[in-house]
Amino acid sequence: MNSSSQRLGRRIVAAGVGLVVALAGAVGYDSWRLHQQVVFAAERELGNLAKALAGQGVRNLQAVDLLLRESADWYESASPGLAPDAVAAALAARAASVPQVSVLSLVDAEGRQRFRSRDTGRPLADVADRPYFLQLREHDAGRMYIGDPLLTRTEGLPSLVVARRLSRPDGSFDGVVTAIVTLQQLRAAYSEISLGSGSSLLLLLDDGTLVVRQPEATAADRERRYADLVAAKSPPLIDRLLSPFDGSTQLVAAVGVGQEPLTLVLMRSRSDALRPWRDELRSALLRLLLFALLVAVTVASLLRQLRRLDASAERQAALQERLASAARLESLGTLAGGIAHDFNNILGAILGFGEMAQQRAPAGSDMRRHLDRIMEGGARARALVRRILDFSRGGGIERVPVHLQVVVEEVLALLRPGLAATVRLDAQLAAAGAAVLGDSTQLHQVAMNLCSNAIHAVGAAGVVSVQLDRLRSEAPRALLDGELEVGPYLRLTVTDSGHGMPPEVLQRVFEPFFTTKKQGEGTGLGLAMVHGIVAGLGGAIDIASQPGRGTRIAVWLPCSGDIEAVELAVPDVAGAEAAGGHEWPQGEGQVVMVVDDERPLVELAEELLAALGYEPVGFDSGAAALAAFERDPARFDALLTDQNLPGLSGCDLAARMLALRPGLPVVLASGKLDAAVEQRARALGVAAVLRKPLGARELARALAAALGR
Repeated sequence: MNSSSQRLGRRIVAAGVGLVVALAGAVGYDSWRLHQQVVFAAERELGNLAKALAGQGVRNLQAVDLLLRESADWYESASPGLAPDAVAAALAARAASVPQVSVLSLVDAEGRQRFRSRDTGRPLADVADRPYFLQLREHDAGRMYIGDPLLTRTEGLPSLVVARRLSRPDGSFDGVVTAIVTLQQLRAAYSEISLGSGSSLLLLLDDGTLVVRQPEATAADRERRYADLVAAKSPPLIDRLLSPFDGSTQLVAAVGVGQEPLTLVLMRSRSDALRPWRDELRSALLRLLLFALLVAVTVASLLRQLRRLDASAERQAALQERLASAARLESLGTLAGGIAHDFNNILGAILGFGEMAQQRAPAGSDMRRHLDRIMEGGARARALVRRILDFSRGGGIERVPVHLQVVVEEVLALLRPGLAATVRLDAQLAAAGAAVLGDSTQLHQVAMNLCSNAIHAVGAAGVVSVQLDRLRSEAPRALLDGELEVGPYLRLTVTDSGHGMPPEVLQRVFEPFFTTKKQGEGTGLGLAMVHGIVAGLGGAIDIASQPGRGTRIAVWLPCSGDIEAVELAVPDVAGAEAAGGHEWPQGEGQVVMVVDDERPLVELAEELLAALGYEPVGFDSGAAALAAFERDPARFDALLTDQNLPGLSGCDLAARMLALRPGLPVVLASGKLDAAVEQRARALGVAAVLRKPLGARELARALAAALGR
């Protein structure tokens, strides 16, 4: 290889290494960010669940405390005149209203049980030696007493004794009212909570005594004290501690249960919480390895090609020229996207004011000749800007009319061979010829993700129905995600007979990495990607789902007509000019609102419109223009607005004004037009879409046509 080829070879190798290093850096950064997101999401979910469960515990204990207080008040005031059987019956009726209470008892000042809510098969006991009796006899704390877990004397069940003091009218001790809450009742309240492997729930007294553990505690666990877990309820809410059960690192959320001497602790294995991150990291490393192999193969192939080209000087030179040309075109495309809008505005002011000066200069004068040359140069500049804009847009995803029904049929053909015999896939496709302006690959991904999710939801047996139809939205309306404007749409509906989704899951379906699938069955990115694609195409998504009744997902995409007859173009101003000669349509004093974020262009449009016989009113922000229109919609006869306004685009501004005053003539102008903007403008009822910079003649004719003249 000659020296030139060697230098180029080194550059290719350096570029390949740079690409791999850059991707490795991106993978590292994304992995770090995903790690933070996964940990934050796990901590937030754990903290929210702990607070909710603590709140549930507070409500349960409040119900027990209310029973004790009401029973105490009743006993002190109404029971002295009742027979023992009547007192026991009244206690039974009260205890029945609180399911978590097993037995409700009344104890006199000497510690003898006088009455119970039900017969336990054992005689009334003497509880004068019990801690709760001694504590309440000596101190009136004014609150419910919660004792350590114990085995009841009457039934031998592990239970909690909660009690309140009975006081005579003079405040002296008159006994206690007690409620036996069996630990089976407390465990039942938490038994339906799915915590996942390596996770646990604990209910502790303030001294660390274990009351309840989910999953079930061993005898050794029940004998221990967990003061360090109780101490974790001080800020912050989420802590990281070593598990007292297996020594693993745990995310711990400890929350006090109201004002009671109880602490609810949720523990989740940090390793288990980070499993989605590890899975994604493995996938990212595999992708990085494959990319590095691809780069290596590509670089090796390019180096072999260089060696072949080195034999012919003319063919090495051609390659260098192509590489240099590609670099120049890429630089120009990048530059064009950034400066086109500003340059169009500058050029618009030059051409506009130059055109007015040209009209006023005497024919045949040097001034007229100089202005003619300026306008000729400006026209060439305008044509050049448009070509550069067309080129710069060619580097991204090109939106073209896509036959959506063909895409859906291809997806169904791919899915059917892999279905189980017990899964039926029905299709009703009624949109032959209808087109969506978009990218066929992205639309294929939308259909594939919706159908794959539905098939997974039905499991081993069920029905998945796919429908495609054409509809028209007659009025704006909001769906679950996104809003529909007035206009034609294609609706892709996928319905399954699966298990459905509860409201809390439905609210999170579009969140990245959120999934209800088992580990290894999904990343949680499918519906997030569908959401991004549909939103980018100007569509909306609606979901209806109930647990046990399946799910229906409807994707609405703007219809751009039949695939044989899709045509989006600006008005044929040049043809109109040729047909109309030199006469420009004049206004008759109509008030025209002018909106552009460039003040010189507002002033230019005002002068042009005034010269044409209109009464212009200029605004340099969409918000100010909308406020003026809302104050007096009848004042304005037409709207001339730029599309690329900060905050409120031209289409959005037109939609708001048309909602207040249907039929308002609207002319939209922009230096960066694409098919999506034009399609939306047509759907809104915009009369004309013009490309900036504007000429006086095309503006005059567009306004005249919009006003029906």
